[in-house]
Amino acid sequence: MQCQFCKAQVPNGSTKCPQCGTLLPASPQINAGDFGASFSNATTIWKDNLGDLVLLTLVFCLVAWVPIANVGFIAGYTRSLMKVFRGQGKAAVGDIFNAWDCFGNLLVYLVLYLVAVVLLSFIPFLGTLAVLALYFVAAPGMLAVIDKRIGAVDAFKWSLATIQKDAVNWLLAILVGGILGSAGAIALGIGIIITIPWGQLLLISQYEARKGD
Repeated sequence: MQCQFCKAQVPNGSTKCPQCGTLLPASPQINAGDFGASFSNATTIWKDNLGDLVLLTLVFCLVAWVPIANVGFIAGYTRSLMKVFRGQGKAAVGDIFNAWDCFGNLLVYLVLYLVAVVLLSFIPFLGTLAVLALYFVAAPGMLAVIDKRIGAVDAFKWSLATIQKDAVNWLLAILVGGILGSAGAIALGIGIIITIPWGQLLLISQYEARKGD
């Protein structure tokens, strides 16, 4: 992890920076199956870093419309939130443009997902339900690709396995995270830059609890 004040590298689990002596916040410990704890930790981290997260999300929204390149920006934005959640430093705008090492795997993952969505959309009624189910199953795998740089097929296999082990909490994280993320757009429009990171941190919180599956 990284000291958020002097930027020195600090061993994971440290409570004090050996370089500058600053007391460090403990990394959140999430127990698998405890959605309440996941939500609480995500909300606390979101509130404590709100200023940096709003700036990060504002820049992300400005560049996310760029075709193809936005895949890399999504990865960078997500990694920045993971860094904040893990207590490894503050969110920085530069993070958005610094995650190209997983670009290829993430692009393949998203293309395969979109192809499946298009094919399922041709099925009347049941196709819509299948698309929703596919998003539910595929969402965790996207985080795994970004975090672990694993291939698309392995990511989907892991995603399916972790969903099977903890379906209820993943469903809650995805649904509530989506509601939180879109709440700003519904209520205030530009408020989306405030609520998007909250929803994403909730997904990351669930991911941190199950990433060892």
